[in-house]
Amino acid sequence: MTESIFKIAFRNFRMHIKTALVLIVGIGVPAMLIVGGLSINDTIANWITSSFSKNFDPADAFVENRRNNIFMKMALDEQVVSSLKDFPAVEKILPVSETLGRIEFGEKALDCLIIALRPEDLQSFLGERIELSERRVIVSKTIADFLNLSRNSEIILNIGAGEERFVVGGIGEEGFLNFRGENLHYAGTVFVHLDDLSKFVNFPTRVYLNLHGEIKEHQLIVDELRRSLNVRAVAMKANLLNSPATKALGYLTIAFSGFSILASFVLVYLFAQSFVEERTTVMATLRILGMKTHHVAATLLIEGLAYLIVSGIFGGALGIFLARYLLNRFLATTSVFSAGFGPVFNDVKLHVSPLTVFLGVSAGLIVPVLIFARRILQITRRSPVQMLSAFQSEPRSFTFGKFRRIVGAGMCVFGIVLAITLKSFWLFGLLSIFVGTFLIFFHPAVSLVLGIVAIVLVSYSAPGEAVSGWEILQRGAVFFVGSWLIFIYAIVLMRKFLSKSLVKTSVSSFIALSYVERNLRNSFIIASMFSLIVFVMTIVVTVPHNVQNFVQDRLKNGLFGYDFMVVRNPLKLIFSRSEIEVAEGLTSHSRVYIAEFENDLIAFVDENFLKSALVPFETNEEWRERLLEPGKAIVGFSQKGEASNLVGKTVTRRVKSPFRIGGTRVMDFEIVDAFDMRKAMVPVKYVASINSMPKEVRVIPVLLAKIEPQKVAEVKKFYSKLFDFPIYINEELNRLFTGMNMLIQTAIALLYFGLISGFSGIAFHSLRSVIVRKRLIGTLRAVGMSSRSVSAAFILENIVIASLGIVVGCFAGYLESRDVSKLIFTLFGSGEFSFPLSNFLILLAAVYAVVVVVVSLPIVLTKKSPAEALRAPD
Repeated sequence: MTESIFKIAFRNFRMHIKTALVLIVGIGVPAMLIVGGLSINDTIANWITSSFSKNFDPADAFVENRRNNIFMKMALDEQVVSSLKDFPAVEKILPVSETLGRIEFGEKALDCLIIALRPEDLQSFLGERIELSERRVIVSKTIADFLNLSRNSEIILNIGAGEERFVVGGIGEEGFLNFRGENLHYAGTVFVHLDDLSKFVNFPTRVYLNLHGEIKEHQLIVDELRRSLNVRAVAMKANLLNSPATKALGYLTIAFSGFSILASFVLVYLFAQSFVEERTTVMATLRILGMKTHHVAATLLIEGLAYLIVSGIFGGALGIFLARYLLNRFLATTSVFSAGFGPVFNDVKLHVSPLTVFLGVSAGLIVPVLIFARRILQITRRSPVQMLSAFQSEPRSFTFGKFRRIVGAGMCVFGIVLAITLKSFWLFGLLSIFVGTFLIFFHPAVSLVLGIVAIVLVSYSAPGEAVSGWEILQRGAVFFVGSWLIFIYAIVLMRKFLSKSLVKTSVSSFIALSYVERNLRNSFIIASMFSLIVFVMTIVVTVPHNVQNFVQDRLKNGLFGYDFMVVRNPLKLIFSRSEIEVAEGLTSHSRVYIAEFENDLIAFVDENFLKSALVPFETNEEWRERLLEPGKAIVGFSQKGEASNLVGKTVTRRVKSPFRIGGTRVMDFEIVDAFDMRKAMVPVKYVASINSMPKEVRVIPVLLAKIEPQKVAEVKKFYSKLFDFPIYINEELNRLFTGMNMLIQTAIALLYFGLISGFSGIAFHSLRSVIVRKRLIGTLRAVGMSSRSVSAAFILENIVIASLGIVVGCFAGYLESRDVSKLIFTLFGSGEFSFPLSNFLILLAAVYAVVVVVVSLPIVLTKKSPAEALRAPD
């Protein structure tokens, strides 16, 4: 019997594989997307693992003073260093003085790590002979490749205390000599003899450790060091391996692809339904001939599995190409955001393990297999007579109505309980109540009322103060389901209208709309796929468009009327306290000094700023004059009504450097005015004049100015040589928007795969319609209907189905995009919603063009003569 089961299953598989080819593409989408996402995780994990030998060995961990920050490094006590040497789990140590610096060679410059150490310590740590003498340095390979350095090249180093000239004595090819920071986020490292920098740095500010045991044991060792020595200790390799960030990109890709995966599952249901219907006669015949129920079910399941496995293998193979595409997009996006910071991910190569492909394909097939198994078991449990009559009429009997009302009542009860017990999910509860109510009454008028009430209620209900992703998801779900409830009524009206007008003049329209009405379930399933994907695509296109317009509008005149900014490197504040030079080419400059006022930032501005700064949201200019008085300040607020409680009060807090450099001072400020921080676009809460600035605090100087575009490169080069941070605001905005656009295009590309499922579904529906209705086509041709009219009927039928989903998706997507954009504008205090109509119409035109092409391909079968068409279906 086993042989017969496989023989029947594979015979049917070979006979119907042609009609299922179009479905294999759509059903393979989940496997493709999951394999693609997991392959990105594989690639990053492989990159990190390979970096251990390329950029770390033999360093496994490090220890440093707990008070250290990125700019201020405190020396470790000698007793701590001695304890590290004697610690049982520590094999070797390397005491160093580490800081940030800038390396220059020719016309190129690069920010990097500067590590000063004793040559004998480095030699002992690496276990090999190292040549490191005074005025000669070792440069890591990544820096050498980027700057085109070689042995004996003369370079310039700057750590904030001025420029120092060195000669490249060696290139660190791999291991610790090619170190790129504990998170691989720096371009590389320059190793310097300690005597060359001893007067500028403390020693040792950090101790690198080579630990016993495997990497997974390092975290326990580091925890023990942290407790026993009261230091900051980090297991670099273990952190990289176990960091959620290393898997975030792949899982984020899969999560965003969830809509496309869901659409493909809808296609699987459609296929399973059609599959069972087409095998009804065969199943009934086999049962009559004596085959047992479980043998019939096994035959169908094996055939279904054959289709799914083929689609899974196809999807898995495409997933590897998808991973390459996603990796290239990721690298291109990071190169835009990290422009000017040197190589960061330049050595990342695609890596896909066979296990990842197997897991991805298996995960993509779990739900389809369950759908097939459930549908097969439902039909095979019936008697042969019931099988043959199961699909002759829809079960809209009293039993069906009773079941529908029971489900509706259950959803209402569930919604009420959810809204009462979990108030943060009250929208999901409300949605459950509305859908349950519709199922109970099952009337178009009820659907219309519920849809309108749901959308109006959410549109005019303000979101909570702390908006979460769950709340945004709930509001989007209400808009989507509410739109469908409204359009259910619209479909009824359209059907009545068309039955009285179009069908009287067009036989093709009559046939097309009749079959849409007769196959409401399948029509709704296909339409729902399109509506879900178009809904998300609308959001992805519209929300970033509004964010970009908002930022451009806010900064169209630069930052407070200035388009160029220079921030003093905090490292330089350690050695001296000096003003930022005004480069040639800068005009209308103002000086601002940033400090910390307890846990908030305070800006001390000069008189030029108070006279000429453009503050578009100010209501009066009186505050400009009053700030010139010592002890006066203005304060920012983030919520309406908060301003009246702040003005006129005196605030007493401690002023200090953000990087704990220099002294501190307790100061009193009288608040003379308030401003909306959401509109300021800078994270500064207090503003005072330089007349109130304390002398003992090492504030961070900032220079604001205007500049002509043709002079930007020269001025940036001037400040880069001074080891400061020049920022051309327009350039940074362009970089931000370019990166955003690349991310948006990648997201849309992922959603296109959902459309592939939709296209596959409608193509399958069109193909199956042509095959099943061969006799009808022959009859119509025999009574004089042209093949063009028959083809038009099939095309119109499928376009109507697709259009229904597209219209619902557009409507719901517009509502959700508008809601999300307004939420963003609320966070920033103002903003105006706009819809990218031209871009969206181009996108819709492309979707419709593909739909027309896809549904037109099966119509070739209608070109046969009436005699050929009247033959039995294939």
